[in-house]
Amino acid sequence: MKYLILAATLLASSAFAHETHDWREDYMAYLSVQYELPMSYQQTSLTKFNRQRVDMNFFKEKLITLSSTTDRRATENLDIARQFLKAEYEKLGFTVRFEVFGGGSNFVAEKIGSSQPEKVLILSSHIDSVRCKGANDNGTGTIGLLAVAQELSKKNFSYTVRILGFDKEETGLVGSDAYVAAIQNKPNIIGNINFEMMGVNSRKDGSFHVIDCQKDTSVVISNEIKSSIANLGLPLTVVKACTDRSDHASFWRHKIPAVVISENFFGGDADPCYHAKCDVVDERLDYKYMGNILEAVLDATEHLLK
Repeated sequence: MKYLILAATLLASSAFAHETHDWREDYMAYLSVQYELPMSYQQTSLTKFNRQRVDMNFFKEKLITLSSTTDRRATENLDIARQFLKAEYEKLGFTVRFEVFGGGSNFVAEKIGSSQPEKVLILSSHIDSVRCKGANDNGTGTIGLLAVAQELSKKNFSYTVRILGFDKEETGLVGSDAYVAAIQNKPNIIGNINFEMMGVNSRKDGSFHVIDCQKDTSVVISNEIKSSIANLGLPLTVVKACTDRSDHASFWRHKIPAVVISENFFGGDADPCYHAKCDVVDERLDYKYMGNILEAVLDATEHLLK
């Protein structure tokens, strides 16, 4: 009975959703939610997290800049965003290129591995938005990725780290589908960590999604993130859910491991400004929460890159 009531509620709320790729219409994802006890609670002997590596002042400054243009579906605004990201990643020593596909252009930045450069870990976000500034969706994911890359640029790793800013996610994963289909040697891709909107934590409970849909090879990545939460003693709770409505799904279609991280959208703590004009940089964005998520992903990424 409770599932019928929930489904009816979700159906009613979706009357305001007009996008073909709207998370609010993924009813099965809401029903798949499972909370996990924070792994940090299971290792009480560990010192609680007290060393912040990700620069959240840098994060906020760059988020404001990225979110200064409206509607990043428009080509001219996406061009501004791509040029902004190009300049930022080149400052960090990454090589940058744009890869054009039918109707759009993906942003690519890369730091080549020192000993096994053919092995590649892909970190991604989508850079388009829906009729708004897209500060949270997906400015927080895109700039969160930039802030993690700032730390990754300070070390050398055995494997290559490749940063992708996908175009046209909001219209059906078009950019990521084009990119993944064109990868020549797919077995060399270690996997993908996809950064989605991560700004809202209105319950102040540190809950967020690490979505792997229990796919065997993808679980390896999510377990690495969970281990980092435990080892760092971060005040985060992983909330399981299953959705294919972000760019990680393009990797799944080609049998490449992938997970997506986001705020606790399907657990009932979604951004009230999702796909709305009010998706701007304001007090609803929780920087401490986002910083904790980024610390976990940074630590896990470093382990995966070796």
